[in-house]
This record gives sequence, C-alpha cells and structure tokens, in this order.
Amino acid sequence: MKNAIQKAAATQTEAPKQSMNALINAMLDQNGLRRRFDELLGARAPQFISSIVSLVNADVNLQKAMAEAPMTVIQSALKAATFDLPIDQNLGYAYILPFNNSIKREDGSYFKRSEATFILGWKGMHQLAMRSGVYKTIQITDVREGELVSYNFLTEELKLDFEMDWDKREELPIIGYAGYFRLINGTEKTIYMSVEQIKAHEKKFRKGQYMTKGWRENFDAMCRKTVYRQLIGKWGVMSIDYRTASPEAVRMAQAIAEGVDRGQPQLEEAPDIIMGQEQPELIEGEDSPEDAPIEGDAEVLQ
Repeated sequence: MKNAIQKAAATQTEAPKQSMNALINAMLDQNGLRRRFDELLGARAPQFISSIVSLVNADVNLQKAMAEAPMTVIQSALKAATFDLPIDQNLGYAYILPFNNSIKREDGSYFKRSEATFILGWKGMHQLAMRSGVYKTIQITDVREGELVSYNFLTEELKLDFEMDWDKREELPIIGYAGYFRLINGTEKTIYMSVEQIKAHEKKFRKGQYMTKGWRENFDAMCRKTVYRQLIGKWGVMSIDYRTASPEAVRMAQAIAEGVDRGQPQLEEAPDIIMGQEQPELIEGEDSPEDAPIEGDAEVLQ
C-alpha cells in the first residue's frame, strides 16, 4: 500500500499536467479508501472528496505534504469524515494542516518531512457537544476586576459579584474567564482561569517563539476559546452522531462531569503539540487557524 501511494505521489511530479483531482481519486481507488468514505458519508462522499481536492489545490504546503506523505492527508480527511465535520477552514470546524515533522532514520539521524495533521477546531468540538443532546447550558464569560469573590479549586465553587452597570463594567480590566455547563439532569461543571493562567497556557502550546497574530489582535476571543476547550475538551461529553438525551447518554455525561473514569475511548490530544522526538513546525506560519488546536482529553460517544 505504502509503495502504491508513494508511486502515485511521484507520478504527480513526473507528470505536472496530472490534476490533483486525478491523483487523489487514484489513491482512493487503489487502496480501497473510497469505500470507507462512502460508508461514513453515504451520498455526501463525492462532495467531501471534492472538498479535499479543493483544500489541497488551494495550499502549496498541503501539496508538498501530498507529495512527501500523501497518506497523512487522506487519513486526516478520513478522521474529519468520521466526525462528520466539514474541512473548509473558513467554517472553523476542522482543519487539515501541514507540519514539518522530524522523522528518525535507521541510523538514528533525523530528517524533515511535510505531513498533514487533522486538528479539531473549537467550533467542531461545540458541534460534537451539541450532538450529544445532554447539555442544557454551556457558557463562557469574562470576569472583571472586583467581580471575583472566591474560587475553590477543590470543590470548584465559584462566587462572582457582577457589576450590573454595563458601561461601568466595560471600563473594568478583565482578570479571568469562567466556563460553565449544566446537563439536563442538573449536573454542573465550572472552571475558572485567570488571565495569567491563560497566557501561560498559550505560551506552553504555541507553535513558535512569539504569540501568534490571532492572540495579539483578538486576545479576548482566544481566551474564551481556550477556556471552552478546557471545559468541554476535558470534562464534557461529545457525540459523533446526533442523539437525543437518552438515560444512557445522561449517565455518561454525569460520570464525565464528576470525573469518573469509565474506560471509554478518548479523543486524542491535539497532535500538533508533540509528535515524535521534536516539536513539529507548522508550515503555514502565524496565519494558521488560531482556534484550531485543542488540548486535554475529550469524551466521544460512539
């Protein structure tokens, strides 16, 4: 299979006139992957495959990943199809991003190879959460100076005294952000992160030396997304399928909120944080989607 894929990718270089559409479709047919897309998406499979072609055609770095590690592009698209999420980056649900990853040779040395990685966006996470049918409320809010009364890190009891004068509140500096969800059975979860904690989190997971464009130009929105990912990604329940709030789903969600380990399958951590021996380098630079990566464990209902 691997040789067939590499041969297909090499053909693209040897015959520039061959379209990306023909290359991707040839790979899908040679390796039986088209059948998998058909199983996952049904009548929508051709449209989804067309979106893969459009995505690769629009990004020279993804074209490089297609030439050097084509299966990573197909596998990333297949994962998006498994979650039933569109890969149009303008929508913000899921992303297929190219990375320069360090690959270890047999002699112990390393070389760089362009590979594609699937990244679940925070809007995709919210979509999966809504599909579970177990939430009554999900909310993220900023906390202004003087509004935080107390927060117990053990019991998660958060006491806030909001400034009710909106104009006056807008003039107060933001000191943190709170996230909260309530399930239909009454189970609740609350988290609080100070601005300092969020900045430390951003620095830990940033892809380069400096804060990226999205954080610099829209810090408030990025803080809210970070808290949302921490709340739902670590403590929430998500479903690939659209569901109603069945008793089983509610019990599952309550167990998650209470931190009970049920041995259920976990949504893997964002692979753009650490891959192999070295930190991967995002090829797209600071114009990459700022809301893409998620951190922490997320529960997925199969």
